[in-house]
Amino acid sequence: MFWADQPPEPPAVAPVPVEVRYTVETARVDQRVRMGMAGLHLLRPIGEHGFGGVSVFGATLGDRGGFFGWGLTGGARWRNGPWQAEAGLFAGGGGGSPGWVGGGLMLRPHAELALDLGSLRLGVGVTQLRFPNGNVRSTQPYASLGWTGQGLFGPASGVASTDSQRWLAQAMPSETAATMGRYSFGGRSVRRDGLGAGPPLQHGGLVFRRDLSAEIGSVQPYWLLSMAGALTASYAGYAELLVGAGLRWAPAVAPWLSLRAEATVGSGGAGAAADTGGGSLRKLLAGASWQFGAGLTVSAMAGRTTSRGPFAADELRLELGWRGWDVVPGERRASNAAPSRLAWVPWSLASGVIHQGRMARDDGSTKALSLTTLRLERALDSHWRLTGQAAIALTGQAGGYATGQLGLAWLTSERPASPWRFGVGASAGAAGGGGVRVGGGWVGEAQLLTRWAVAPNWAVQADAGWLRGRDGGLSSPQWGLAAVYSFSRLEGKR
Repeated sequence: MFWADQPPEPPAVAPVPVEVRYTVETARVDQRVRMGMAGLHLLRPIGEHGFGGVSVFGATLGDRGGFFGWGLTGGARWRNGPWQAEAGLFAGGGGGSPGWVGGGLMLRPHAELALDLGSLRLGVGVTQLRFPNGNVRSTQPYASLGWTGQGLFGPASGVASTDSQRWLAQAMPSETAATMGRYSFGGRSVRRDGLGAGPPLQHGGLVFRRDLSAEIGSVQPYWLLSMAGALTASYAGYAELLVGAGLRWAPAVAPWLSLRAEATVGSGGAGAAADTGGGSLRKLLAGASWQFGAGLTVSAMAGRTTSRGPFAADELRLELGWRGWDVVPGERRASNAAPSRLAWVPWSLASGVIHQGRMARDDGSTKALSLTTLRLERALDSHWRLTGQAAIALTGQAGGYATGQLGLAWLTSERPASPWRFGVGASAGAAGGGGVRVGGGWVGEAQLLTRWAVAPNWAVQADAGWLRGRDGGLSSPQWGLAAVYSFSRLEGKR
């Protein structure tokens, strides 16, 4: 790299602790209104006392179903035997319900005392939920449950000196799939605003599944994370995030065919567009998957989704997925199936701000707004990147406007004598909420990218481009700035 005449030998890679934490609290969002809120956090240590990661929040109780918030969490912790004390701050965006969130900027400082029980962690603390450009400032207690495992993160180059093949026994089968689905309401009204029954809700999203290190006879259990957003104008802004478990069975006479059943819980809704009560969702699905070639899968699923409000729907869903392996130190898969080899694959995680200068609103105006973004990139080769991005409004009185997109990016090669890389990117996905006019819910964008490496593994990216909605009513220039952290993950190859 440019900051050294002779690059050092790639470092050996050892597992690092990775914590998944779940929090629950009840915040006051109006004088007489309280909202139950759950948080899901993915954290890892930074230095001796620091920690940082990504957090997602969703409404689960009260009448603010459809509220979501996401962003970054960081802080410091101190240990004394099994006890831990920590203080931290979440900063990001939040919305999805009526305008009490203002522009959407969301802050959540916290202080916590926790007991370490090996891989489990129990905590209690106090936190403050703040929307500086809204009308919420609520202080309340909360409880947390954490689980600590291990993860492998290599250097940004994707090359490490460790013998990667020694992790073959810890390569767990996984699947990532794009989804397209349809909710049918049987003629019932599921809207909070009393406008009556609406059309079926078309939605698109992603689901990630990973096998557990056990088998129940010939049945393989797995856990999953699912997210989706509305592609139907009548339900603009509807989004859901669910976690759960499933069972998969493949008959010996047809191993390319598998039957599966899944149960998930989580948060979902869209303010006035879909009344899920407090926001908690429950979903049961069953279906079949067909595997083609090295790892492509096609799945058809059907099931039922219910909430504490009038939102209840029958669902049909199609998926196009890719099966691979996720290396998990400390776990060994139950089956003898294994990838032929393992390889370090470059990834990047970026967080920043996007400003969109002319966003069409439902009231006929075109106001600017700013969003906070989280973007994940996976290298396909030395130039091409597969990208996934989530963004939510911070300013512009559009609290609750959010978008999730998939796309491709192309970057010039790294050069030893220069910190600069240039490229282009394009993506498409679902968007809605916050009074922004998105038509059918589809949006697409294209950008020119400039990336400046400032240290090993770290870069600053500036981009400029254009955003358009499917029906042409939404059309705006945009520009953004983000910090980019690059690393590599060990993945199975056929």
